[in-house]
Amino acid sequence: MKVWAKTVLEEKITRDLLYEYEHCSTLEEFVSVLQGICEQMDIPTPVVTGVNFNHFVMFNNTRFKARDFLESIDFDLFELEAVVDKKQR
Repeated sequence: MKVWAKTVLEEKITRDLLYEYEHCSTLEEFVSVLQGICEQMDIPTPVVTGVNFNHFVMFNNTRFKARDFLESIDFDLFELEAVVDKKQR
């Protein structure tokens, strides 16, 4: 599976990453995937809540605002969007 991660500043994407992962069916796996993404993007890892995980599972996306980070950041929004593979028939 893949997730598209992007940071947004003033409605413009400032950095993005297509990240591949195997499993993300529990909160712990979601946090692990998120830590890998943040490490590759060289940004702090946000504080994750059950709401973030539920949005990702139910709607294939979630967002983190500046208030979700303990460290200072250089963007307004951090978004994760699951990339759904469409299988050809």
